[in-house]
Amino acid sequence: MPKSKYKALIFDLGNVIIDISPKKCCDHWAKLTGKKPEELYITFPFDEIYAQFERGEIPADTFRTYVSECLGIELTKKQFDEGWSRILIQVRKNIPQLLKKLSHNYRLVALSNTNEIHVPMWQEMCEPILPYFEHIFSSNEIGFRKPESSSFQHVLEYLELTPGEVLFLDDNRENIIAAKNYGFRTICVESYEQMVNELKKLRII
Repeated sequence: MPKSKYKALIFDLGNVIIDISPKKCCDHWAKLTGKKPEELYITFPFDEIYAQFERGEIPADTFRTYVSECLGIELTKKQFDEGWSRILIQVRKNIPQLLKKLSHNYRLVALSNTNEIHVPMWQEMCEPILPYFEHIFSSNEIGFRKPESSSFQHVLEYLELTPGEVLFLDDNRENIIAAKNYGFRTICVESYEQMVNELKKLRII
């Protein structure tokens, strides 16, 4: 494997390691409530309450109630979580082989904006690849979420490395910009194939 100046890679989970689709959640809730899926897509509250939930600042029941009220729907806890689970689809094809290869030469960690409902779901889904990660930082557990610089600082303190020794991979451009400003070299992931090509360009693989 080519030599690289990088010692650690920070991966996002959603649409980098795991295929996700928030629309599948709204599709499920729409079927249960008789609403149009498009109506739920448009009105879903990606707001400060959502951010608080991802930081672990409010309990799941508060979030469930808030989202239901914003969307104008009534759901049981089970119905809400069944829809919420549909956001997570599967581990991306070829990711296990890539992580195994990378883990021989680099420290691998993940930093994910997530929440207490999703954590056990993706942990089960990712069980075969968890051994390749030294640690997975969940926003609801560390109290910070991307693109907040505190989230990057938290991970960097754990790694005991400088920003220049770390490569950050994420599909969200806002997170990428924040990570660049923090000093990380970044890859904005658009597809598995594009990510691998970028890793080759940087002599990571």
